[in-house]
Amino acid sequence: MKVPAVRALLRTLTSSPAPNRAARRTGPRTGAPLRAPQWDAVAQVASRFGVVYSGLYCLTTPQVLLSLIGGGLGHRQKAADAWAKVWAIRPVRQWVAARVFDTTVGDHFDGGDNRYAWVGQFCWLTAAAAATGAWSALDRRPRTRDVTSDARFRLLVRMCLAGQMFHYGAAKAIPLQFQLPLARLVEPFGNFTPMTALWSQTGASKPYQVLLGCAEIAGGLLLLLPRTTTLGALLCAVELAQVFILNMTYDVPVKLHSFHLLLLSLVLLAPETTRLADFFLSRGGVRPAAGTELFRSRRADRVATAAQVVAGLWMLGAQLGNDRRFWSAFGPGREKPELYGIWNVDAYASNGQDRPALTTDGRRWRRVVVESADVVTVQHMDDSFDLHPASIDMTGRSITLLKMADPQWKATLTLAREGDDRLTLEGDVAGEHVRLRLSRLDLDSLPLVGRGFNWVQESSSLR
Repeated sequence: MKVPAVRALLRTLTSSPAPNRAARRTGPRTGAPLRAPQWDAVAQVASRFGVVYSGLYCLTTPQVLLSLIGGGLGHRQKAADAWAKVWAIRPVRQWVAARVFDTTVGDHFDGGDNRYAWVGQFCWLTAAAAATGAWSALDRRPRTRDVTSDARFRLLVRMCLAGQMFHYGAAKAIPLQFQLPLARLVEPFGNFTPMTALWSQTGASKPYQVLLGCAEIAGGLLLLLPRTTTLGALLCAVELAQVFILNMTYDVPVKLHSFHLLLLSLVLLAPETTRLADFFLSRGGVRPAAGTELFRSRRADRVATAAQVVAGLWMLGAQLGNDRRFWSAFGPGREKPELYGIWNVDAYASNGQDRPALTTDGRRWRRVVVESADVVTVQHMDDSFDLHPASIDMTGRSITLLKMADPQWKATLTLAREGDDRLTLEGDVAGEHVRLRLSRLDLDSLPLVGRGFNWVQESSSLR
């Protein structure tokens, strides 16, 4: 492609769509002057409320602000606590919880749907309603345009929503958000919570998870340019509607936040509803978009658009970098231990007596799952699970197990290898001297892991 053509393309992308002034001055057929329709009182109030409430949510939600500064996983709680102190949010929520709802709330927001979050939503709704009432009382002039179409307000919403799409999209594209732990492969499906079922089925297919993340990232990228904002908001609305439905139907505790992100995408689409209706439902042409210039100078506006793109790409790069480091240090990318796998307990002796494998025996071990060097999961015969912080010393041939709920509990077992897939453990556990013989399960023998993809399938059976 020639250099002049490249420059023309960049100029087209970074320039805001100019309003068709001639079309606004005269009618399409008669040439008579057209007067911009005035918004009625209800529409004005609804528009103002949308601006105030969206602005409050963007400026007071830690995970939104965290993504704007390139924060990744592991920093949410620190940001929430710091922001609560800056805005004096915590005392307000606690006072409202006690006086209005006759309840108490915790000391912090954990990113989910706890009472702290719900009381906060009541506070923001009340504050937005009061601010909207004051705004409408002080400004009674009839409006000819929706205040949600203001370029500065849309810039705030676009960047905040783009940051969240990058945040969640990067966690899937790595992939990191959805995992299928080894213990899930041997846990009865009926013991799963709805959220566990959703996380496991999505984590079972890395390509599907990566595609979900790429779609969310694409929506965020389209929001960076004023010219592609409508397309980006449409894509984000479709994606976030799916996320919200999944959160509601699988009881995922991010219902409030996903609903608000969906609202932000709809706020961006609100000024374009007439044009979208014309595009999808009308046989006629679609009128040009209204101007989205931040400045009167075209050069300044281009510089501002370029700055938005640079800031957005920096946010995306920071999210990807943070999640990549987390993936390597704590996620699936970390080095697997030598004993990695699911170990079936073939024989279990307690105080010198063989213990048969009875499903009614909740003390006998059924399986030992080793997924990392610092965590060991024990499955009992009754299919209950104990998650143990662990220390595996292959040089000293020992495994030390701890309990998070009981700091005094400790068990140290010596290990002896009888081949790559055979292992013997012996030591004192909960007042009993135990000796276990284990064999490693071939993970490929499990259909969920070893089946793979097949173009040709002779049977349409679910199995």
